[in-house]
Amino acid sequence: MRRRQRGPAVAFVAAGVMGLGLMLCGAPGVASAGTPVPGAPNCPMFPADNVWNTPIANLPVDPHSAQWLASMNSATTNLHPDFGPSGDPSNPYGMPYTVVSPSQTPVSISFQYADESDPGPYPFAADTPIEGGQQATGDRHAIMVNPATCTLYELYDARYSSSGSTAGSGAIWSLDSDALRPAGWTSADAAGLPILPGLLRYDEVQSGAVTHAIRMTAEATDTSFLWPARHEAGTSSDPNLPPMGARFRLKADFDISGYSPQAQVVLRAMQQYGLILADNGSNWYFGGTADPSWPIGLVDELKHVPASAFEAVDESGLMVDPNSGQARQLGMAVNCSSVPGYRMVASDGGVFSFCEPFLGSMGGLHLNAPIVGTATTAGPGGYWEVGSDGGIFSFGNATFHGSTGSLHLNEPVVGMAATPDGRGYWLVASDGGIFDYGDAGFYGSAGSLTLNKPIVGMAATPDGRGYWLVASDGGIFDYGDAGFYGSTGSIRLNKPVVGMAATPGGRGYWLVASDGGIFDYGDAGFEGSAGSINLNKPVVGMAPSPSGRGYWLVASDGGIFTYGDAVFHGSTGGLALAAPIVAMG
Repeated sequence: MRRRQRGPAVAFVAAGVMGLGLMLCGAPGVASAGTPVPGAPNCPMFPADNVWNTPIANLPVDPHSAQWLASMNSATTNLHPDFGPSGDPSNPYGMPYTVVSPSQTPVSISFQYADESDPGPYPFAADTPIEGGQQATGDRHAIMVNPATCTLYELYDARYSSSGSTAGSGAIWSLDSDALRPAGWTSADAAGLPILPGLLRYDEVQSGAVTHAIRMTAEATDTSFLWPARHEAGTSSDPNLPPMGARFRLKADFDISGYSPQAQVVLRAMQQYGLILADNGSNWYFGGTADPSWPIGLVDELKHVPASAFEAVDESGLMVDPNSGQARQLGMAVNCSSVPGYRMVASDGGVFSFCEPFLGSMGGLHLNAPIVGTATTAGPGGYWEVGSDGGIFSFGNATFHGSTGSLHLNEPVVGMAATPDGRGYWLVASDGGIFDYGDAGFYGSAGSLTLNKPIVGMAATPDGRGYWLVASDGGIFDYGDAGFYGSTGSIRLNKPVVGMAATPGGRGYWLVASDGGIFDYGDAGFEGSAGSINLNKPVVGMAPSPSGRGYWLVASDGGIFTYGDAVFHGSTGGLALAAPIVAMG
Protein backbone atom coordinates (compact mmCIF):
# COMPACT_ATOMS: atom_id res chain seq x y z
CA MET A 1 0.00 0.00 0.00
CA ARG A 2 1.25 3.44 -0.88
CA ARG A 3 -0.39 6.65 0.00
CA ARG A 4 1.50 9.40 -1.74
CA GLN A 5 0.65 12.96 -0.90
CA ARG A 6 2.47 15.83 -2.41
CA GLY A 7 2.35 19.58 -2.41
CA PRO A 8 -0.67 21.74 -3.07
CA ALA A 9 -2.85 21.16 -6.05
CA VAL A 10 -5.64 23.48 -6.74
CA ALA A 11 -9.26 23.23 -7.56
CA PHE A 12 -10.41 25.11 -10.62
CA VAL A 13 -13.56 27.17 -10.47
CA ALA A 14 -15.95 28.44 -13.08
CA ALA A 15 -17.83 31.69 -13.17
CA GLY A 16 -21.14 31.35 -14.95
CA VAL A 17 -24.92 31.38 -14.75
CA MET A 18 -26.50 29.02 -12.27
CA GLY A 19 -29.21 26.78 -13.67
CA LEU A 20 -30.70 23.31 -13.51
CA GLY A 21 -27.93 22.07 -15.77
CA LEU A 22 -24.76 23.62 -17.15
CA MET A 23 -22.85 22.69 -20.29
CA LEU A 24 -19.50 24.31 -21.01
CA CYS A 25 -17.89 23.74 -24.39
CA GLY A 26 -16.17 26.60 -26.11
CA ALA A 27 -17.97 29.58 -24.55
CA PRO A 28 -18.05 30.13 -20.78
CA GLY A 29 -14.74 30.84 -19.10
CA VAL A 30 -12.86 29.38 -16.22
CA ALA A 31 -10.52 30.61 -13.55
CA SER A 32 -8.50 28.84 -10.95
CA ALA A 33 -8.95 29.12 -7.26
CA GLY A 34 -6.32 31.28 -5.62
CA THR A 35 -3.69 28.85 -4.35
CA PRO A 36 -3.28 29.09 -0.58
CA VAL A 37 0.01 30.62 0.47
CA PRO A 38 2.26 27.86 1.88
CA GLY A 39 2.54 28.50 5.58
CA ALA A 40 -0.60 30.66 5.52
CA PRO A 41 -3.35 28.20 4.51
CA ASN A 42 -6.18 30.66 5.18
CA CYS A 43 -4.70 33.21 2.78
CA PRO A 44 -5.28 32.87 -0.98
CA MET A 45 -2.57 33.86 -3.44
CA PHE A 46 -4.99 36.62 -4.44
CA PRO A 47 -8.64 35.89 -5.33
CA ALA A 48 -9.67 33.18 -7.75
CA ASP A 49 -10.68 35.77 -10.35
CA ASN A 50 -7.40 37.66 -10.15
CA VAL A 51 -5.50 38.10 -13.40
CA TRP A 52 -2.57 36.07 -12.04
CA ASN A 53 -4.93 33.11 -11.56
CA THR A 54 -6.79 33.38 -14.85
CA PRO A 55 -6.06 31.07 -17.81
CA ILE A 56 -5.14 32.75 -21.08
CA ALA A 57 -4.94 29.66 -23.30
CA ASN A 58 -7.67 30.89 -25.62
CA LEU A 59 -6.94 34.61 -25.76
CA PRO A 60 -6.04 36.12 -29.14
CA VAL A 61 -2.44 36.63 -30.17
CA ASP A 62 -1.27 40.22 -29.70
CA PRO A 63 -0.61 42.04 -33.01
CA HIS A 64 2.87 42.96 -31.72
CA SER A 65 3.82 39.37 -30.88
CA ALA A 66 6.39 38.84 -33.63
CA GLN A 67 8.13 42.17 -33.01
CA TRP A 68 8.25 41.69 -29.26
CA LEU A 69 9.68 38.20 -29.58
CA ALA A 70 12.28 39.43 -32.06
CA SER A 71 13.38 42.16 -29.65
CA MET A 72 13.85 39.49 -26.99
CA ASN A 73 16.03 37.36 -29.29
CA SER A 74 13.53 34.53 -29.11
CA ALA A 75 14.90 32.81 -32.23
CA THR A 76 18.22 32.10 -30.52
CA THR A 77 17.27 32.06 -26.84
CA ASN A 78 15.91 29.39 -24.52
CA LEU A 79 14.01 29.83 -21.31
CA HIS A 80 16.14 30.28 -18.22
CA PRO A 81 14.85 29.34 -14.75
CA ASP A 82 16.02 32.08 -12.40
CA PHE A 83 16.11 29.65 -9.48
CA GLY A 84 17.62 26.33 -8.46
CA PRO A 85 20.55 24.81 -6.58
CA SER A 86 23.50 27.13 -5.98
CA GLY A 87 25.95 24.78 -4.31
CA ASP A 88 25.03 26.34 -0.98
CA PRO A 89 21.86 24.70 0.40
CA SER A 90 21.43 27.60 2.82
CA ASN A 91 21.27 30.10 -0.03
CA PRO A 92 19.69 28.60 -3.19
CA TYR A 93 19.07 30.67 -6.29
CA GLY A 94 15.63 32.24 -6.52
CA MET A 95 13.37 34.56 -4.60
CA PRO A 96 12.94 33.80 -0.90
CA TYR A 97 9.84 34.66 1.06
CA THR A 98 8.83 34.21 4.68
CA VAL A 99 5.58 33.83 6.57
CA VAL A 100 6.12 35.96 9.65
CA SER A 101 4.72 35.56 13.12
CA PRO A 102 1.63 37.76 13.55
CA SER A 103 3.27 39.07 16.70
CA GLN A 104 6.42 40.24 14.94
CA THR A 105 7.06 43.92 15.58
CA PRO A 106 6.93 45.91 12.33
CA VAL A 107 9.53 48.56 11.60
CA SER A 108 9.58 51.81 9.66
CA ILE A 109 11.48 51.88 6.37
CA SER A 110 13.20 54.82 4.69
CA PHE A 111 12.57 54.57 0.93
CA GLN A 112 14.57 55.89 -1.98
CA TYR A 113 11.32 56.12 -3.98
CA ALA A 114 9.13 57.19 -1.09
CA ASP A 115 6.51 58.90 -3.27
CA GLU A 116 5.63 55.55 -4.90
CA SER A 117 6.05 53.34 -1.83
CA ASP A 118 3.57 52.28 0.82
CA PRO A 119 4.85 53.78 4.09
CA GLY A 120 4.28 50.66 6.17
CA PRO A 121 5.51 49.71 8.76
CA TYR A 122 6.81 46.35 7.50
CA PRO A 123 7.45 43.10 9.42
CA PHE A 124 11.12 43.31 8.43
CA ALA A 125 13.84 41.97 10.71
CA ALA A 126 17.52 41.14 10.79
CA ASP A 127 16.75 37.50 9.89
CA THR A 128 14.30 38.22 7.06
CA PRO A 129 15.47 36.28 3.98
CA ILE A 130 17.04 38.50 1.33
CA GLU A 131 17.28 37.59 -2.35
CA GLY A 132 20.87 36.50 -2.93
CA GLY A 133 21.63 36.32 0.79
CA GLN A 134 22.33 38.88 3.47
CA GLN A 135 25.49 40.07 1.74
CA ALA A 136 23.94 40.26 -1.75
CA THR A 137 24.71 43.21 -4.01
CA GLY A 138 21.82 42.63 -6.45
CA ASP A 139 18.13 43.48 -6.18
CA ARG A 140 17.89 42.29 -2.56
CA HIS A 141 14.14 41.63 -2.63
CA ALA A 142 12.46 40.75 0.66
CA ILE A 143 8.97 39.21 0.71
CA MET A 144 6.90 38.75 3.86
CA VAL A 145 3.37 37.45 4.53
CA ASN A 146 1.39 38.04 7.70
CA PRO A 147 -0.87 34.95 7.96
CA ALA A 148 -3.24 36.58 10.46
CA THR A 149 -4.17 39.48 8.19
CA CYS A 150 -3.32 37.89 4.81
CA THR A 151 -1.12 40.88 4.04
CA LEU A 152 1.76 40.68 1.58
CA TYR A 153 4.78 42.96 2.07
CA GLU A 154 7.50 43.30 -0.57
CA LEU A 155 10.70 45.36 -0.56
CA TYR A 156 13.30 46.15 -3.20
CA ASP A 157 16.92 46.75 -2.15
CA ALA A 158 15.99 45.90 1.43
CA ARG A 159 18.61 46.59 4.10
CA TYR A 160 17.92 46.03 7.77
CA SER A 161 19.57 48.07 10.49
CA SER A 162 18.66 48.44 14.13
CA SER A 163 19.35 52.14 13.73
CA GLY A 164 17.06 52.50 10.70
CA SER A 165 16.18 50.15 7.85
CA THR A 166 16.15 51.27 4.22
CA ALA A 167 14.82 50.06 0.87
CA GLY A 168 14.55 51.31 -2.66
CA SER A 169 10.78 50.82 -2.76
CA GLY A 170 8.08 48.94 -0.93
CA ALA A 171 4.54 47.74 -1.59
CA ILE A 172 1.80 46.23 0.55
CA TRP A 173 -1.11 44.12 -0.71
CA SER A 174 -4.16 42.44 0.78
CA LEU A 175 -4.11 38.89 -0.54
CA ASP A 176 -7.91 38.84 -0.34
CA SER A 177 -8.24 41.81 -2.70
CA ASP A 178 -7.94 42.44 -6.44
CA ALA A 179 -6.88 46.05 -5.87
CA LEU A 180 -3.94 47.33 -7.92
CA ARG A 181 -1.45 50.02 -6.99
CA PRO A 182 -2.11 53.58 -8.16
CA ALA A 183 -1.39 54.03 -11.86
CA GLY A 184 2.25 55.04 -12.36
CA TRP A 185 3.49 53.58 -9.08
CA THR A 186 6.27 51.06 -8.95
CA SER A 187 6.38 48.24 -6.41
CA ALA A 188 9.27 45.96 -5.49
CA ASP A 189 9.12 45.08 -9.19
CA ALA A 190 9.43 47.51 -12.09
CA ALA A 191 5.94 46.71 -13.40
CA GLY A 192 4.28 47.77 -10.15
CA LEU A 193 3.01 44.22 -9.66
CA PRO A 194 3.39 41.85 -6.71
CA ILE A 195 6.22 39.32 -6.99
CA LEU A 196 5.00 36.43 -4.86
CA PRO A 197 2.02 35.25 -7.00
CA GLY A 198 4.28 34.94 -10.04
CA LEU A 199 6.92 32.72 -8.45
CA LEU A 200 7.05 29.08 -9.46
CA ARG A 201 7.25 26.80 -6.40
CA TYR A 202 8.56 23.27 -6.25
CA ASP A 203 5.73 22.08 -3.98
CA GLU A 204 3.12 23.03 -6.61
CA VAL A 205 5.17 21.36 -9.36
CA GLN A 206 5.18 18.20 -7.25
CA SER A 207 1.41 18.45 -6.84
CA GLY A 208 0.93 18.18 -10.58
CA ALA A 209 -0.74 21.55 -11.13
CA VAL A 210 0.58 25.11 -11.42
CA THR A 211 -2.40 27.43 -11.83
CA HIS A 212 -1.01 30.92 -12.14
CA ALA A 213 1.07 33.06 -14.44
CA ILE A 214 4.83 33.16 -13.89
CA ARG A 215 6.97 36.27 -13.53
CA MET A 216 9.56 36.92 -16.27
CA THR A 217 12.09 39.57 -17.35
CA ALA A 218 13.31 41.16 -20.59
CA GLU A 219 16.40 43.22 -21.34
CA ALA A 220 14.74 46.06 -23.26
CA THR A 221 11.19 47.26 -22.67
CA ASP A 222 8.97 50.02 -23.99
CA THR A 223 8.23 53.18 -22.01
CA SER A 224 4.64 52.05 -21.48
CA PHE A 225 2.77 49.47 -19.46
CA LEU A 226 -0.24 47.27 -20.07
CA TRP A 227 -2.91 46.27 -17.57
CA PRO A 228 -2.42 44.85 -15.01
CA ALA A 229 1.02 46.50 -14.78
CA ARG A 230 1.12 49.97 -13.17
CA HIS A 231 4.60 51.21 -13.97
CA GLU A 232 7.22 51.16 -16.72
CA ALA A 233 11.00 51.20 -16.72
CA GLY A 234 11.51 51.30 -20.47
CA THR A 235 14.71 51.88 -22.37
CA SER A 236 12.98 53.74 -25.21
CA SER A 237 9.56 54.56 -26.62
CA ASP A 238 9.36 51.80 -29.20
CA PRO A 239 6.24 49.72 -29.98
CA ASN A 240 8.53 46.92 -31.13
CA LEU A 241 9.67 46.47 -27.52
CA PRO A 242 7.42 44.67 -25.04
CA PRO A 243 5.80 46.87 -22.37
CA MET A 244 5.61 45.94 -18.72
CA GLY A 245 2.62 43.68 -18.16
CA ALA A 246 2.95 41.93 -21.53
CA ARG A 247 1.83 38.32 -21.29
CA PHE A 248 3.39 35.45 -23.20
CA ARG A 249 2.00 31.96 -23.77
CA LEU A 250 3.68 28.71 -24.76
CA LYS A 251 2.01 27.70 -28.01
CA ALA A 252 -0.62 24.99 -27.70
CA ASP A 253 1.00 22.89 -30.44
CA PHE A 254 4.38 22.79 -28.73
CA ASP A 255 5.04 19.11 -28.03
CA ILE A 256 5.75 18.63 -24.32
CA SER A 257 5.52 14.83 -24.37
CA GLY A 258 9.29 14.36 -24.47
CA TYR A 259 9.82 16.25 -21.23
CA SER A 260 9.77 14.74 -17.75
CA PRO A 261 6.44 14.69 -15.87
CA GLN A 262 7.55 17.55 -13.62
CA ALA A 263 8.73 19.65 -16.54
CA GLN A 264 5.40 18.99 -18.24
CA VAL A 265 3.62 20.47 -15.21
CA VAL A 266 5.55 23.71 -15.71
CA LEU A 267 5.05 23.72 -19.47
CA ARG A 268 1.31 23.12 -19.15
CA ALA A 269 1.16 26.12 -16.83
CA MET A 270 2.95 28.17 -19.46
CA GLN A 271 0.40 27.06 -22.04
CA GLN A 272 -2.58 27.74 -19.79
CA TYR A 273 -1.45 30.74 -17.71
CA GLY A 274 1.67 32.02 -19.44
CA LEU A 275 4.37 34.45 -18.34
CA ILE A 276 3.95 38.08 -17.26
CA LEU A 277 6.71 40.59 -18.00
CA ALA A 278 7.34 42.18 -14.61
CA ASP A 279 10.90 43.55 -14.55
CA ASN A 280 13.94 44.35 -16.62
CA GLY A 281 16.63 41.69 -16.68
CA SER A 282 17.95 38.98 -18.93
CA ASN A 283 15.62 37.86 -21.72
CA TRP A 284 13.34 34.93 -20.95
CA TYR A 285 14.39 34.51 -17.33
CA PHE A 286 11.42 33.34 -15.27
CA GLY A 287 11.06 33.43 -11.52
CA GLY A 288 10.83 30.79 -8.84
CA THR A 289 11.24 30.53 -5.12
CA ALA A 290 14.59 30.01 -3.41
CA ASP A 291 14.15 26.38 -2.40
CA PRO A 292 16.94 23.82 -1.84
CA SER A 293 14.53 21.11 -3.04
CA TRP A 294 14.67 22.19 -6.70
CA PRO A 295 16.22 19.25 -8.63
CA ILE A 296 19.08 20.36 -10.85
CA GLY A 297 17.81 17.97 -13.51
CA LEU A 298 14.47 19.74 -13.74
CA VAL A 299 16.11 23.17 -13.79
CA ASP A 300 18.47 22.09 -16.58
CA GLU A 301 15.64 20.50 -18.56
CA LEU A 302 13.65 23.73 -18.55
CA LYS A 303 16.67 25.51 -20.03
CA HIS A 304 16.06 23.58 -23.27
CA VAL A 305 12.63 25.11 -23.99
CA PRO A 306 12.97 27.48 -26.97
CA ALA A 307 11.65 31.00 -26.53
CA SER A 308 10.53 30.83 -30.16
CA ALA A 309 7.75 28.47 -29.01
CA PHE A 310 6.01 31.39 -27.27
CA GLU A 311 3.63 34.06 -28.49
CA ALA A 312 2.36 37.28 -26.92
CA VAL A 313 -1.35 37.38 -26.12
CA ASP A 314 -3.80 40.26 -25.91
CA GLU A 315 -5.36 40.06 -22.46
CA SER A 316 -7.08 43.45 -22.60
CA GLY A 317 -10.43 41.69 -22.94
CA LEU A 318 -10.04 40.31 -19.41
CA MET A 319 -9.98 43.75 -17.79
CA VAL A 320 -13.04 44.53 -15.69
CA ASP A 321 -11.69 47.78 -14.22
CA PRO A 322 -8.32 49.40 -15.02
CA ASN A 323 -7.69 49.84 -11.30
CA SER A 324 -8.44 46.23 -10.39
CA GLY A 325 -6.64 42.97 -10.95
CA GLN A 326 -9.98 41.20 -11.29
CA ALA A 327 -10.12 39.37 -14.63
CA ARG A 328 -13.23 38.77 -16.65
CA GLN A 329 -14.03 35.08 -16.68
CA LEU A 330 -16.99 34.76 -19.03
CA GLY A 331 -15.14 36.15 -22.00
CA MET A 332 -12.85 33.16 -22.25
CA ALA A 333 -13.33 29.93 -24.14
CA VAL A 334 -12.64 26.39 -23.11
CA ASN A 335 -10.99 24.51 -25.96
CA CYS A 336 -12.70 21.14 -25.92
CA SER A 337 -11.01 19.94 -29.14
CA SER A 338 -11.09 16.14 -29.28
CA VAL A 339 -10.22 15.59 -25.63
CA PRO A 340 -13.04 13.97 -23.61
CA GLY A 341 -14.70 16.04 -20.93
CA TYR A 342 -16.70 15.12 -17.86
CA ARG A 343 -20.00 15.65 -16.10
CA MET A 344 -20.81 16.28 -12.47
CA VAL A 345 -24.12 15.55 -10.78
CA ALA A 346 -25.52 17.23 -7.68
CA SER A 347 -27.68 15.69 -4.99
CA ASP A 348 -30.74 17.51 -6.38
CA GLY A 349 -30.13 15.92 -9.77
CA GLY A 350 -28.61 18.97 -11.41
CA VAL A 351 -26.07 18.02 -14.10
CA PHE A 352 -23.05 20.13 -15.04
CA SER A 353 -21.41 19.12 -18.30
CA PHE A 354 -17.97 20.25 -19.40
CA CYS A 355 -17.00 19.45 -22.99
CA GLU A 356 -19.67 16.74 -23.01
CA PRO A 357 -23.29 17.10 -24.22
CA PHE A 358 -25.87 18.20 -21.69
CA LEU A 359 -28.82 15.87 -22.21
CA GLY A 360 -31.07 16.77 -19.29
CA SER A 361 -31.19 16.55 -15.51
CA MET A 362 -33.48 16.18 -12.53
CA GLY A 363 -32.47 19.57 -11.15
CA GLY A 364 -35.47 21.59 -10.00
CA LEU A 365 -37.79 18.57 -9.85
CA HIS A 366 -39.16 16.87 -6.75
CA LEU A 367 -37.18 13.75 -5.86
CA ASN A 368 -38.21 11.06 -3.41
CA ALA A 369 -34.56 10.63 -2.42
CA PRO A 370 -31.35 12.53 -3.15
CA ILE A 371 -29.15 11.61 -6.11
CA VAL A 372 -26.02 9.72 -5.04
CA GLY A 373 -24.33 8.64 -8.25
CA THR A 374 -24.09 8.68 -12.03
CA ALA A 375 -22.88 6.48 -14.88
CA THR A 376 -22.47 7.09 -18.60
CA THR A 377 -23.14 5.02 -21.71
CA ALA A 378 -20.25 3.79 -23.81
CA GLY A 379 -20.20 6.97 -25.94
CA PRO A 380 -21.09 10.55 -25.10
CA GLY A 381 -24.75 10.05 -25.90
CA GLY A 382 -26.30 9.26 -22.53
CA TYR A 383 -26.11 8.99 -18.77
CA TRP A 384 -28.04 7.85 -15.75
CA GLU A 385 -28.59 9.35 -12.31
CA VAL A 386 -29.37 7.14 -9.32
CA GLY A 387 -31.04 8.13 -6.05
CA SER A 388 -30.37 6.73 -2.62
CA ASP A 389 -33.61 4.75 -2.95
CA GLY A 390 -32.31 3.18 -6.15
CA GLY A 391 -34.53 5.26 -8.38
CA ILE A 392 -33.05 5.56 -11.89
CA PHE A 393 -33.30 8.57 -14.20
CA SER A 394 -32.05 8.12 -17.77
CA PHE A 395 -31.06 10.77 -20.33
CA GLY A 396 -30.02 10.69 -23.97
CA ASN A 397 -29.47 7.15 -25.24
CA ALA A 398 -29.22 5.74 -21.72
CA THR A 399 -31.98 3.15 -21.47
CA PHE A 400 -34.01 2.42 -18.36
CA HIS A 401 -33.60 -1.24 -17.38
CA GLY A 402 -35.08 -1.24 -13.90
CA SER A 403 -34.66 0.21 -10.41
CA THR A 404 -35.22 -0.38 -6.72
CA GLY A 405 -37.21 2.83 -6.39
CA SER A 406 -40.33 0.96 -5.33
CA LEU A 407 -38.62 -1.52 -3.02
CA HIS A 408 -37.88 -1.36 0.69
CA LEU A 409 -34.10 -1.45 0.97
CA ASN A 410 -32.13 -2.58 3.98
CA GLU A 411 -29.61 0.19 3.35
CA PRO A 412 -29.49 3.10 0.90
CA VAL A 413 -27.95 2.88 -2.55
CA VAL A 414 -24.61 4.71 -2.70
CA GLY A 415 -23.48 4.31 -6.31
CA MET A 416 -23.73 2.62 -9.68
CA ALA A 417 -21.68 1.35 -12.62
CA ALA A 418 -22.64 0.68 -16.23
CA THR A 419 -21.81 -2.30 -18.45
CA PRO A 420 -19.41 -1.64 -21.36
CA ASP A 421 -22.13 -1.58 -24.03
CA GLY A 422 -24.42 0.61 -21.95
CA ARG A 423 -27.27 -1.90 -22.02
CA GLY A 424 -27.21 -2.54 -18.31
CA TYR A 425 -26.02 -1.33 -14.92
CA TRP A 426 -25.44 -2.29 -11.34
CA LEU A 427 -26.51 -0.45 -8.19
CA VAL A 428 -24.70 -0.93 -4.90
CA ALA A 429 -26.05 -0.24 -1.41
CA SER A 430 -24.02 0.78 1.63
CA ASP A 431 -24.27 -2.78 3.01
CA GLY A 432 -22.71 -4.13 -0.21
CA GLY A 433 -25.96 -5.37 -1.68
CA ILE A 434 -25.88 -5.50 -5.51
CA PHE A 435 -28.84 -4.92 -7.83
CA ASP A 436 -28.25 -5.85 -11.49
CA TYR A 437 -30.32 -4.73 -14.47
CA GLY A 438 -30.23 -5.19 -18.24
CA ASP A 439 -27.19 -7.16 -19.38
CA ALA A 440 -25.37 -6.57 -16.08
CA GLY A 441 -24.53 -9.94 -14.58
CA PHE A 442 -24.66 -10.74 -10.88
CA TYR A 443 -21.28 -11.98 -9.63
CA GLY A 444 -21.70 -11.67 -5.90
CA SER A 445 -22.25 -9.11 -3.16
CA ALA A 446 -21.28 -8.19 0.37
CA GLY A 447 -24.91 -7.86 1.42
CA SER A 448 -24.76 -10.84 3.75
CA LEU A 449 -21.44 -9.91 5.36
CA THR A 450 -20.75 -7.96 8.51
CA LEU A 451 -18.72 -5.01 7.24
CA ASN A 452 -16.23 -3.01 9.24
CA LYS A 453 -17.26 0.10 7.32
CA PRO A 454 -20.02 0.87 4.84
CA ILE A 455 -19.59 0.53 1.09
CA VAL A 456 -19.20 3.91 -0.62
CA GLY A 457 -18.80 3.03 -4.30
CA MET A 458 -18.04 0.53 -7.03
CA ALA A 459 -16.30 0.14 -10.38
CA ALA A 460 -16.81 -2.40 -13.14
CA THR A 461 -14.17 -4.33 -15.09
CA PRO A 462 -13.75 -3.31 -18.74
CA ASP A 463 -15.43 -6.45 -20.09
CA GLY A 464 -18.37 -6.13 -17.69
CA ARG A 465 -17.84 -9.59 -16.21
CA GLY A 466 -16.86 -8.37 -12.77
CA TYR A 467 -16.78 -5.46 -10.37
CA TRP A 468 -15.18 -4.11 -7.25
CA LEU A 469 -16.85 -2.60 -4.20
CA VAL A 470 -14.98 -0.21 -1.93
CA ALA A 471 -15.72 0.62 1.70
CA SER A 472 -15.00 3.89 3.50
CA ASP A 473 -11.94 2.32 5.13
CA GLY A 474 -10.62 1.41 1.68
CA GLY A 475 -11.49 -2.25 2.00
CA ILE A 476 -11.91 -3.86 -1.44
CA PHE A 477 -14.40 -6.60 -2.36
CA ASP A 478 -13.81 -8.19 -5.77
CA TYR A 479 -16.28 -10.26 -7.76
CA GLY A 480 -16.32 -12.00 -11.15
CA ASP A 481 -13.14 -11.36 -13.12
CA ALA A 482 -12.21 -8.33 -10.98
CA GLY A 483 -8.77 -8.96 -9.50
CA PHE A 484 -7.70 -7.93 -6.05
CA TYR A 485 -4.63 -5.65 -6.16
CA GLY A 486 -4.57 -4.19 -2.67
CA SER A 487 -6.56 -2.07 -0.24
CA THR A 488 -6.27 0.32 2.69
CA GLY A 489 -8.61 -1.75 4.83
CA SER A 490 -5.95 -2.56 7.39
CA ILE A 491 -4.42 0.87 7.88
CA ARG A 492 -5.48 4.04 9.64
CA LEU A 493 -6.59 6.72 7.18
CA ASN A 494 -6.55 10.46 7.72
CA LYS A 495 -9.92 10.71 6.02
CA PRO A 496 -12.37 8.12 4.74
CA VAL A 497 -12.29 6.75 1.22
CA VAL A 498 -15.19 8.12 -0.85
CA GLY A 499 -14.78 6.47 -4.23
CA MET A 500 -12.74 4.48 -6.71
CA ALA A 501 -11.96 4.18 -10.42
CA ALA A 502 -10.56 1.32 -12.48
CA THR A 503 -7.82 1.50 -15.10
CA PRO A 504 -8.83 0.93 -18.75
CA GLY A 505 -7.32 -2.56 -18.76
CA GLY A 506 -8.94 -3.53 -15.48
CA ARG A 507 -5.65 -4.59 -13.94
CA GLY A 508 -5.60 -1.87 -11.32
CA TYR A 509 -7.58 0.82 -9.57
CA TRP A 510 -7.34 4.01 -7.60
CA LEU A 511 -9.06 4.88 -4.33
CA VAL A 512 -9.69 8.48 -3.35
CA ALA A 513 -10.25 9.84 0.16
CA SER A 514 -12.30 12.90 1.10
CA ASP A 515 -9.09 14.91 1.62
CA GLY A 516 -8.02 14.12 -1.96
CA GLY A 517 -5.47 11.49 -0.96
CA ILE A 518 -4.91 8.91 -3.71
CA PHE A 519 -4.13 5.21 -3.24
CA ASP A 520 -2.96 3.37 -6.36
CA TYR A 521 -2.93 -0.40 -6.92
CA GLY A 522 -2.07 -2.77 -9.75
CA ASP A 523 -1.26 -0.90 -12.96
CA ALA A 524 -2.86 2.31 -11.72
CA GLY A 525 -0.15 4.98 -11.77
CA PHE A 526 0.13 7.70 -9.18
CA GLU A 527 -0.10 11.11 -10.91
CA GLY A 528 -0.62 13.38 -7.89
CA SER A 529 -3.12 14.06 -5.12
CA ALA A 530 -4.75 16.82 -3.12
CA GLY A 531 -4.06 15.04 0.15
CA SER A 532 -1.63 17.61 1.52
CA ILE A 533 -3.59 20.81 0.94
CA ASN A 534 -6.38 22.61 2.71
CA LEU A 535 -9.50 22.06 0.62
CA ASN A 536 -12.49 24.37 0.52
CA LYS A 537 -14.79 21.35 0.38
CA PRO A 538 -14.20 17.61 0.64
CA VAL A 539 -13.53 15.47 -2.41
CA VAL A 540 -16.51 13.25 -3.25
CA GLY A 541 -15.39 11.26 -6.27
CA MET A 542 -13.02 10.68 -9.16
CA ALA A 543 -12.92 9.59 -12.79
CA PRO A 544 -10.01 8.25 -14.87
CA SER A 545 -8.85 9.75 -18.15
CA PRO A 546 -9.49 7.51 -21.19
CA SER A 547 -5.81 6.53 -21.41
CA GLY A 548 -5.57 5.67 -17.72
CA ARG A 549 -2.57 7.99 -17.40
CA GLY A 550 -4.46 10.59 -15.42
CA TYR A 551 -7.58 11.29 -13.41
CA TRP A 552 -9.92 13.98 -12.21
CA LEU A 553 -11.02 14.52 -8.61
CA VAL A 554 -14.18 16.45 -7.81
CA ALA A 555 -15.10 18.22 -4.57
CA SER A 556 -18.61 18.80 -3.24
CA ASP A 557 -18.51 22.38 -4.51
CA GLY A 558 -17.62 21.11 -7.98
CA GLY A 559 -13.97 22.12 -7.74
CA ILE A 560 -11.92 20.00 -10.15
CA PHE A 561 -8.40 18.70 -9.55
CA THR A 562 -6.57 17.39 -12.62
CA TYR A 563 -3.60 15.02 -12.66
CA GLY A 564 -1.57 13.29 -15.35
CA ASP A 565 -3.13 13.72 -18.79
CA ALA A 566 -6.59 14.57 -17.45
CA VAL A 567 -7.49 17.91 -19.04
CA PHE A 568 -9.25 20.68 -17.13
CA HIS A 569 -12.36 21.92 -18.92
CA GLY A 570 -14.11 23.85 -16.15
CA SER A 571 -15.86 23.45 -12.82
CA THR A 572 -18.61 24.81 -10.60
CA GLY A 573 -16.27 25.74 -7.78
CA GLY A 574 -17.15 29.44 -8.09
CA LEU A 575 -20.92 29.04 -8.38
CA ALA A 576 -23.59 29.12 -5.69
CA LEU A 577 -24.94 25.60 -6.06
CA ALA A 578 -28.44 24.68 -5.01
CA ALA A 579 -27.12 21.33 -3.79
CA PRO A 580 -23.66 19.77 -3.39
CA ILE A 581 -21.94 17.75 -6.08
CA VAL A 582 -21.97 14.05 -5.24
CA ALA A 583 -20.36 12.29 -8.20
CA MET A 584 -18.75 12.67 -11.62
CA GLY A 585 -18.51 10.60 -14.74
